[in-house]
Amino acid sequence: MTRPLATWLLLAGLAAVFSGWRVFDGLPFLSYPLIVGGVALLLIITAWRFRALRNSDGDARSIAAIFAYGTLGCVIAVAGFLPGTDTGLEFLGFSFQEIGQNVRLKRIFTVASPILLGCSLLSVVAAQWALGKGGSAGALPVDALRARESSANALSLGLAGAALLLFGYVTTALDRTIDFSYFKTSQPGEAVREIVLSLEAPLQVALFFPAVHPVKEELLGYFQELARVTDRVVIEEYDRFAHPDAAADYGARRDGSVFLRVAERTEQIDFPVDLAYARDDLRVLDGLVQRVVLELARQRRYAYLTTGHGELNDPQGIVEEPDAEERRLESIRAGGDVPLEPEPPQQELRELLESLNYTVRDIGFRQGLGARIPDDAAMVIILAPQVHFHASEMNAIFEYMDRGGSLLVALEPDREFRFEEFRDRLGIDYDPAMTLDDEKHFSSVGRSSIADRRLIGTNRFSTHPSVSRAGRRAAGNADLMLIGPGRVSAAEDVEGPRTTMIINTYPTNYQDRNGNFEFDEDIEEQGVHAVAAAVEGPAGEVPGAGMRALVYADAELFTDDVLPFQLIQAAIVEDGIRWLGREEEFSGEVVSEADVPIVHTRAENVIWFYSIIWGAPLLVLGAGISVLYRRRRVREGDDS
Repeated sequence: MTRPLATWLLLAGLAAVFSGWRVFDGLPFLSYPLIVGGVALLLIITAWRFRALRNSDGDARSIAAIFAYGTLGCVIAVAGFLPGTDTGLEFLGFSFQEIGQNVRLKRIFTVASPILLGCSLLSVVAAQWALGKGGSAGALPVDALRARESSANALSLGLAGAALLLFGYVTTALDRTIDFSYFKTSQPGEAVREIVLSLEAPLQVALFFPAVHPVKEELLGYFQELARVTDRVVIEEYDRFAHPDAAADYGARRDGSVFLRVAERTEQIDFPVDLAYARDDLRVLDGLVQRVVLELARQRRYAYLTTGHGELNDPQGIVEEPDAEERRLESIRAGGDVPLEPEPPQQELRELLESLNYTVRDIGFRQGLGARIPDDAAMVIILAPQVHFHASEMNAIFEYMDRGGSLLVALEPDREFRFEEFRDRLGIDYDPAMTLDDEKHFSSVGRSSIADRRLIGTNRFSTHPSVSRAGRRAAGNADLMLIGPGRVSAAEDVEGPRTTMIINTYPTNYQDRNGNFEFDEDIEEQGVHAVAAAVEGPAGEVPGAGMRALVYADAELFTDDVLPFQLIQAAIVEDGIRWLGREEEFSGEVVSEADVPIVHTRAENVIWFYSIIWGAPLLVLGAGISVLYRRRRVREGDDS
């Protein structure tokens, strides 16, 4: 009974059937003999096993039952493969009126037969393995127990595999995706509410979706809330096939289109019809709506970026190695990829201006900067020029300011540009020495160094409208990151302009006078100083029509690497642009549910580091000591 001959013959019969059915399927002279011989061998082994079962009793019978019924299960499983094929169904005489019935029946046998075969064969092999470990005289009860336990464990393993097989089949058949990531459609922010309230007529919102659609439900929640808080929104729902007149009126050519209309002006926002793909847009829905309603509220305006002086936005100001162009051509001749035309620098700033309904134009000496700044200029932006402006260009800028224009100047140290040319007009002094902080600074990605001390942070903002949103974010302990800014201060001897320091540093900051990135008490002083200022000129006869200017001692705030770094970075720039454009009433919060990175200063990173390295182990140690102390108290109480 303990000899494995019958088990080996069972495996041989199964292997013969499988080889004839799968391996040599295209060779009838091999496949048929293998299948017939394998089936015959399986039947003989089954008869042998049941004969042994009938002739045994007691513990021997329990062992024989495992082999007999396990072998029978293998035979039934092999027979079950037959109805799982078209040939088998035809041989058995099954016929179906619908193809679906045929497929379902074959699928049942195709799934059930391997499960039965696996469970039966594993039980037989496990019992045989258990008996091979025993077999000593007088150990039959132990061998029987070992065989039963092993076969039961093998059966459990087979059923677990069957459950996984069925689970995989169900997931494939249902084809559903479960997304556990955070998702929430943004709600109407303060900026959008103020813009809608300022519109000359109620805002009409037309949604073109099928009658029941998940993306439409998310959009309806947003616009219904906007209608509730403003009472100036009319919502219309259309199915473009059921309402062809409305579709023609709005020009709807696809599902997922949302049209916003004020009087005769109409703007469109398109969304993916699949919620999984629409989630990214829904998270920032408030920003999308803000951009559109701004276009409905006023005509598009123009922001001019100066060029020709090595500004951050000036492609000609990017200094390349002398042989860079020759190396590119050599790479192309050698079969390399043709380099794509790079995007204009300051792409993030350009996109931000576009979202605020500004068209961005460059203006240099060739575009008329030396003659007159166009009347349609809502503002002029100067980003870290490397060299000074020509006298005619300065005269054009001054004349533009005298007309009540708006100017943004961002400065960087180690430049030939002389800010003194603006001093008497703006009433601002500029000190280019870099501001550092030995403790409260951000850490660069990768390996930190002493140069990280120039990555300072601050949340000290004034109540000026040009930093209103940043001030609210600072209340939540969000720090604005600046990279080695200089210092600005009011020129006390200049009369006329009204100057407000809008961003100040922490008291631990200092200006590095000798460039060694260390605080030297003899020549440097820690303290609060301003890094940005807002300037307003005399209003004249028209209130609010005077010159406006913003001066930042850190131009890297506007670069593509820093501007999208945190929401507070964009809030500072956006508030400044709104104030320069005399739209500070629209400077409310824009709600976004998009994920943003969590950034800590070096001091905060130190706290987190020691909290994890020392705090967590000490907490576990304290809990262990507390439990041990309580157990001793209980034991001492029992002894007494």
